[in-house]
Amino acid sequence: MPIQQDKRAMFRLFSALLSYPDATLIDSLEDFRRECASFSECNSTSKLNHFFETLETVPLMAIQESYTSAFDFSADTCLYLTYHEHGETCERGAALSKLRQLYKTEGYEQLNSELPDYLPIVLEFLSVCSDETASIVLRNHISHISILTERLKHIRHPYDCVMESLLLSCGELISEGE
Repeated sequence: MPIQQDKRAMFRLFSALLSYPDATLIDSLEDFRRECASFSECNSTSKLNHFFETLETVPLMAIQESYTSAFDFSADTCLYLTYHEHGETCERGAALSKLRQLYKTEGYEQLNSELPDYLPIVLEFLSVCSDETASIVLRNHISHISILTERLKHIRHPYDCVMESLLLSCGELISEGE
């Protein structure tokens, strides 16, 4: 499954959008819009534009509170992908170790202290890893992304459109590879 450069750029964009929102995110909105518009055959652009509109109209503090309440204080909607399958078990520890080893094998250096299954980190990794590894990671985590998307849609969270857009993009890549 060869991943085109615009898809890799899209993973970097999703990583930025799903990281903790701060003033830098708001200051970068026009850049994100331009980047999003440049993606070829991206079926998820309208959903991202909806999110950009939300970021423009809702105060940053409200966005931060919404982000924290869903992603930091709710196990059902946390951004740690393996948690959705394993919870806090030994199996999750093994999954995290396996992901860390995969990062090391690909020469990817994680620059923060987050766990390796933190979705923005996984997306950043997908933007730089080999096509084969990206295929494995996408297939391993598409169900987790789907679960998270459904849970955010269920509670009508402002980030549901970002997750839905990500899910569409990942699904397109997996379909192209079959």
